Amino acid sequence: MLSRMRTSLSQIGINAGKRNLIIPISFALPILILYVLNPLSFESAWKGHTPLLLFLWLLSLELLLGWKKLLNSRDSWTRFRSATVIVAAAAPTIYVISTFFLGMDHNIMELGKVFGVPYQAYPELGLLEWHWLLSFEYFLFAVFFAASVWLIYKINGLKRFSISLFFLGATSFFYTTDTFYPFGKILILQAFTPLTASSAVHILNWLGYSAQLAPYNYMGMPILISRGLPPLAIGWPCAGVQSLFIYTFVILLFLKDAPFALQRERIRAAIPKRLKSVTRSGKIDFLVKRKMIHVMILSGEKFVVNFFRMVPIYIIVGIGAVGTFIANVLRIVSICIIGVNMGREAMNLFHNYYGELFFVAWIMIYPLTIILVTKSRQSDPYSE
Repeated sequence: MLSRMRTSLSQIGINAGKRNLIIPISFALPILILYVLNPLSFESAWKGHTPLLLFLWLLSLELLLGWKKLLNSRDSWTRFRSATVIVAAAAPTIYVISTFFLGMDHNIMELGKVFGVPYQAYPELGLLEWHWLLSFEYFLFAVFFAASVWLIYKINGLKRFSISLFFLGATSFFYTTDTFYPFGKILILQAFTPLTASSAVHILNWLGYSAQLAPYNYMGMPILISRGLPPLAIGWPCAGVQSLFIYTFVILLFLKDAPFALQRERIRAAIPKRLKSVTRSGKIDFLVKRKMIHVMILSGEKFVVNFFRMVPIYIIVGIGAVGTFIANVLRIVSICIIGVNMGREAMNLFHNYYGELFFVAWIMIYPLTIILVTKSRQSDPYSE
């Protein structure tokens, strides 16, 4: 009897381990097919397939961090649930094959016309043939991913893989926004651009490259003028505004369970003794005895303690936001320097691909550093 129980537990562990590999394989396979069929699409980090590689990295990271937790789940599996999981896991690959070989891309483009993609107003951009198809693809991948996670791990799985799911959804949102409203027409997003552009100008001048912002703009986009370069219109995608939003949510999701908050006892111990003695003195005892004032004092104390407990989190988020902003500024500076010294073709190549790697490298290194620090403080900080 005991040997049978051991065999059953071992078999459960093997099945759970295989189950944890379903989602990574279901997305690694279509991404590999995309690379084989259209390798040039991976040479562009903005409006390209390079973000899918970052998605795989985030997915792998979340999977490794929660591997033991996912192995311990004991959900019952019916034939119907197994069949739906297989369909959901195969959906990304079926979609990729259908768009390349079965003409589904034409149906999606017709759908884009129905939704009002402004392809006729900007025929040179290829909004329908590429931008819309790519935006729709990321949207479907996000839907397929959410469905697979929910079917395999239920609601707790959506929490476990919230970072990679958010990254796919956010990428789809920003791609779709830029498809329907190109050239920085979203004023809320474009409002962040002048600060990035002016910072890049200051650094270029400090490095000896004569640069300035033109007194006019193009469709709300600031114009950067530098010697040896044509005027450069900087839209919110070029300024990396989307990276600030993606960073903010990703880092908050990473920190949701990390033990960086200070202990309440430490906060209370830091209160000056004189202040403690005043609050305990008989001079204000008659106020404390009043119920409403007593509740107000306790609520105020709780608010202050919780605020100061989160100071380390504020610092981590702030440092990361500054680092993201610096990465965006350095990317624009690098684009201009390459354009001056190596020509426009090299500048365009760097702009479309390598420049985006500034943020990709930062969003990979910074959370990984936080995780390593967390691991050193606690053996399993992400356990629930």
